[in-house]
Amino acid sequence: MPCSRSMEWIRRARLVLARVLLGVSILPLASCKRAPIEGLAMNEPSLKLPRSVGAWTQSGGPKFVGPQDIFNYMDGAGEFYLGYRFKRLEVQRYGSADQGEILVELYWMESSDDAYGLLSGDWGGEAVDLPPPTPGSSSLATTDGPRALYGAGLLRLWSGNLFARIMADHETNASKRAVQALGEAIARGRSTPLRPELILALPARVGSQFSLRPDRVTFLRSHLVLNSVYFLSSENLLDLGPDCEVATTNYGQGSAKAIGNAKPARLMLARYANEAAAAKALHHFRQIYLPDKLKGPKASLIGDNGVVAIEDGWMGFARSGRGLALVFESPDEASARLFLNDFTRILAKREASRE
Repeated sequence: MPCSRSMEWIRRARLVLARVLLGVSILPLASCKRAPIEGLAMNEPSLKLPRSVGAWTQSGGPKFVGPQDIFNYMDGAGEFYLGYRFKRLEVQRYGSADQGEILVELYWMESSDDAYGLLSGDWGGEAVDLPPPTPGSSSLATTDGPRALYGAGLLRLWSGNLFARIMADHETNASKRAVQALGEAIARGRSTPLRPELILALPARVGSQFSLRPDRVTFLRSHLVLNSVYFLSSENLLDLGPDCEVATTNYGQGSAKAIGNAKPARLMLARYANEAAAAKALHHFRQIYLPDKLKGPKASLIGDNGVVAIEDGWMGFARSGRGLALVFESPDEASARLFLNDFTRILAKREASRE
């Protein structure tokens, strides 16, 4: 049954996501002829990186990888970047006489939301302050939460439609300073957009007992990324794809600072290209994930809204226009309904504001 957790599948999915974030299993670079960034040739750098930083100096020119060659560059992680509408990768290496190498990867994405999504896959590490946008920037506002995270020699940052990874072979005080200096150079003067709309819509609290877990917030479009965060099925049950937006997180019972030991509930907000696509996705999900449960005594269904008891707690679903809210592992029926009521109102409000 899809609702029975496949631990081996989860392990493999999380390993692949770790490869995305930590950069293991990197293979030699491949050439690419496509020019996916408007106004730039494929072999034209999009940013002018410093020639030297500390004891490290650029080793040759940048290398370029396009969507069709991403699998030649990394083993087992290309699907995740393509799931976030990856356009182009630029790779620059810095060498030193005796302190190893620093690798810089610039992942240019379709939108700022996509680049944020890559950062949101793992909130671990030390938050790093980046320089603010230059005066006169068209940025709407700064974001809540970190835009850059550092740990074990690796800096990951989100800057507009750019996701960057800067990694030192050997972590030392000098390499840490160099890695962070490169991060500052990359982000300097770039806009600081808001987080994705669905992420901004997540309330800090639901009812009096549930608090948002900021370290579990993820933005995604692909079911492969979803399954690495919260496994549903090896099948794409929610019909996710490049034109979908999903915000998912945990809500724990207790205060935001001292969440209790109770198992957290998992929430998902999805927005589709149109109402028909959302209705089709919900039908597909119900047909595969809940084929018999909705007919049982512990189920309540009214149109496109329902709650039902399954193996790991109460789950619920509700559709509002092209938006879909789902809650899993809620402790009881009342809590599941509380989540659905709050989040269907949020979805309806967001849609009304766009009209």
